[in-house]
Amino acid sequence: MHKATAQDSVVSLKRLNNGAARVIHAFAGIGKVCGADSVSRVEWHAAELLGGHYGRSHLSILRGRELRFLLLLIGVCVWLWFAFGPNPVLRSGFFHEGFAVMLLIMVGSVARPFTGGNEAEWIRYLEELVRSERDRVMAILNSMEEGVVIIDLDRKIRFMNPSMVREFGDGVGLHCYRHLRGLDEPCGEICRLPNVIRGKNERWEYIFPDGRTYDVIGSPFADLDQVPCMLATFRNITQRKQAEIELVKLNQLKSDLLSQKTRELEEISREVAKLEEQERRFVRFLRVVAHDLQSPLAATQTCLWDILDGYCGKITDEQRDMLERSSRRIDGLSTLIGDLLDIPRIEAGQIVHEMKETSLSEVIERSVDELSNLAKEKGITLKVELPQSLPRIHGSSIRLQQVVRNLISNAIKYSREGTVLVRATEDEGDLRVEVIDSGIGILPEDLPLLFTDFFRGKNVETRGTGLGLSISKRIVEAHGGRIWAESPCPETGKGSKFSFTLPKVAGPQDSSVNQNRPEPRLSK
Repeated sequence: MHKATAQDSVVSLKRLNNGAARVIHAFAGIGKVCGADSVSRVEWHAAELLGGHYGRSHLSILRGRELRFLLLLIGVCVWLWFAFGPNPVLRSGFFHEGFAVMLLIMVGSVARPFTGGNEAEWIRYLEELVRSERDRVMAILNSMEEGVVIIDLDRKIRFMNPSMVREFGDGVGLHCYRHLRGLDEPCGEICRLPNVIRGKNERWEYIFPDGRTYDVIGSPFADLDQVPCMLATFRNITQRKQAEIELVKLNQLKSDLLSQKTRELEEISREVAKLEEQERRFVRFLRVVAHDLQSPLAATQTCLWDILDGYCGKITDEQRDMLERSSRRIDGLSTLIGDLLDIPRIEAGQIVHEMKETSLSEVIERSVDELSNLAKEKGITLKVELPQSLPRIHGSSIRLQQVVRNLISNAIKYSREGTVLVRATEDEGDLRVEVIDSGIGILPEDLPLLFTDFFRGKNVETRGTGLGLSISKRIVEAHGGRIWAESPCPETGKGSKFSFTLPKVAGPQDSSVNQNRPEPRLSK
């Protein structure tokens, strides 16, 4: 009677553990692939041992000291088998936990279910242990985002977790290539199953016909029946791959655009080089022509002055008028020739040799003094506003006076009445000179072309060479500054405002220049 009861207990234990042991054993491999900690694996293996390997009928009659000694001996044997047995998976997975398993068995040998009590209590204990481990394993499997599948040597699917079933449908018992990819034969080189079966860990990507892409990690695994299998995790990386493809396309597009822009810049550079060469030839031509014309014009002007001064006899009023007009024309030509000669000198950098530390206040005052009579003749008030202390600059006083004189003369020339204001201010890193008039102003379409060679505005009636502003721009830029125009003037709403800046040098201006100026001066 007692023997029959023990045999029934063994059958019940085996039937209970057959279902749970497969799950626990499978998840041991999953833990190896997914990085589960060693303590969890020790618990799984201990549960498997306690649940399926010691349900023998003859143990039910052992009690006390004999049972504890026998279990201790079995624990040592089990540890030695795990550590040095023929199965490489067991060796690699359980070597470090074997001693812990042995300790668990030793502790279990002194527990009440093993030393006393009835078989029903022993069965309930093992049922609860296996059930809790099974539930925990299944809960983790159900919550995993990655799909987990076990495939044997015959390429048949032995296990699929819920995530894998959601992705591909339930295919347990079917061939993997038919269920997962819809093929009639194995996948060929893309499948890493043979390598994994031989003991290698593999990682590769599966691209399915519908565009889905999976990152697959395969590890060797031995099922309960010791059949070599592959335990694989499938992670859906479709969105990531699509983003990578888009990134590659964007990089290619960027590379194409960069190549196109590079070619365009190279073409523009060649065109600019051609224009610069043409400009240099033109400047050389101007220099030669201007130099050849300057001498005969100077001789002609001298002769006209001698005639006007009466050295060649008396002349009539009509003759005087004609000679004076001729002299003015020659003066205009001389000015044009001087401007033409200035351009190649500035372009050649000769102005650098004329630079030294100088006073901008003196430059402005001399320019105003030279043009004060012209302003009086037209009935225009010429005002100057200079601060009491203005830093010195490094530059050519003659060339800067040429710039200021040109701006003031233009303001007077194109104003019928009103006031011309010349003002100097100090900014953080430079000095600014402004010339403001109340004249005819500048048309909006003429502003971008104002500082180009030989340009004259459409609303200008007086004669001129069209080189004054372009030469002024060259001079200012040679000093490291910039020049610009605004029309109408932002302050008055009429006329024009010309401004240019110059970098200042350290140290205040000579006190002799401004020591007697108590406040901004208004002159002329």
